[in-house]
Amino acid sequence: MKLDKLFCDGVVFAKGKPLRVFGESDGRVTVKLCGVEASAEPVSGRWVADLPAMSSGGPYELEVRDDCEVTVIKDVYVGRVYLVAGQSNAEFQLSYSDEPALGYRDDRLLRNYFVRRPWIDGDPFDPGAGWTAAKKDSVGAWSAIAYLAGRAVRSMTGEPVGVVTCAQGASVIESWLPASAAPEFAFEKSELHADHFDPEYSAWNKDGVIFEKMLSPLFPFAFSGVIWYQGESDTTSFEGGIYDAELLRFMSSVRDGVKDPKLPFAVIQIADLDWRRDDGWKAVQAAQRRAAESDASSSLIVSRDVCESDLIHPARKTDLSVRAAKALIDME
Repeated sequence: MKLDKLFCDGVVFAKGKPLRVFGESDGRVTVKLCGVEASAEPVSGRWVADLPAMSSGGPYELEVRDDCEVTVIKDVYVGRVYLVAGQSNAEFQLSYSDEPALGYRDDRLLRNYFVRRPWIDGDPFDPGAGWTAAKKDSVGAWSAIAYLAGRAVRSMTGEPVGVVTCAQGASVIESWLPASAAPEFAFEKSELHADHFDPEYSAWNKDGVIFEKMLSPLFPFAFSGVIWYQGESDTTSFEGGIYDAELLRFMSSVRDGVKDPKLPFAVIQIADLDWRRDDGWKAVQAAQRRAAESDASSSLIVSRDVCESDLIHPARKTDLSVRAAKALIDME
């Protein structure tokens, strides 16, 4: 029996959603939490067991067993769990933000799980670290958005919060879509942003690569919501004309993957940039607005009034993160 990497000590499940546990096995698997059990038979070696939704609480122990072994996962909580996904502004580390280190807090009920990037050696986030509780001497290496939004939700609700960070700088949206979507969005090379073809980014900027290698392994884990911060690498006028369709396709793909058709999305609109006030940049900003306005379970998070316009990676992330946190709570 093999559990997927999400399921380790410290895991946080989303309240009010099915508690899905999954992995690999040759035979029937039973999971047990708070006296409630669910069993699953593997299909082609993969199994998914659904426990019923719970309200916030913990700590608990999750027992997983098959005919050969028993695994006990400790320090389990139920609360709110968010996926933070996107490119470099989603990845942007807290220590580079304008949030003073005096604001960093120890909080054992704010936890982050970093999704491994298979093409990067020496990533500062150890793929074996599992769910990491916030500690003021180490959160500087977290995604600023993940920490600040998670801290805001903790403050507003008092409930346990888990954040799954799945980010890659200079990633184009086509890599975040399933490869099967590629025929829907076929382009001429001349119509695309240069990041699509930069050799430095070639490991991940191919159709469906991030979706396959980083995102889909999280499915069908249940989330409370998603913060999406991407778009800078798709800023040509042509791409701006279709980015809303791609973003809607992305949202539907994630919702399908986690089996939640109303999963809330906080879509962070890329900030103004003084040296990119061209039609392509504005077109993507407009497309993000169109996508959010056309989707009943998403909210546009405007950044231009709370972020600098002279940096492609604005250091001012606190107000933006709080804005995203409030939007997600409001959409529940």
